[in-house]
Amino acid sequence: MRAVRGVGRPIRLAAVLPLIALAAACGDESEEDPAASSPLPGPPPIPAVTITIQDLAYTRTPPITPNANITVVNNDLVEHSITSKRPGLFDHDIDPGQSVTFPAPAEIGSHPFYCRYHGLMDGWLSVRQ
Repeated sequence: MRAVRGVGRPIRLAAVLPLIALAAACGDESEEDPAASSPLPGPPPIPAVTITIQDLAYTRTPPITPNANITVVNNDLVEHSITSKRPGLFDHDIDPGQSVTFPAPAEIGSHPFYCRYHGLMDGWLSVRQ
């Protein structure tokens, strides 16, 4: 007995055509991927932070909001500074046992800083919305 050719083709074609239409509807590559522009996951930014200087080191800071209050406490026996690596953004001296408070940068992003008196002391502020 000989098989009839082409009998199963209409059924297979009917099953494949909806899949092709679905793939075409979902595949617009010209649109921007919203996940690509969203910020990296992490802890939410906070409105105020305290950075402590002790043993010639700054404590790590969590992400902060723009213009948040930053308080730097110097627990060492020598003078320190918190100085932005971007000139003019912030630069404050802190005497031993003293503190200083200033606003975080308004600009979103990572803002590295250092101590003018002790070159190996550095850190960064992460400003996020």
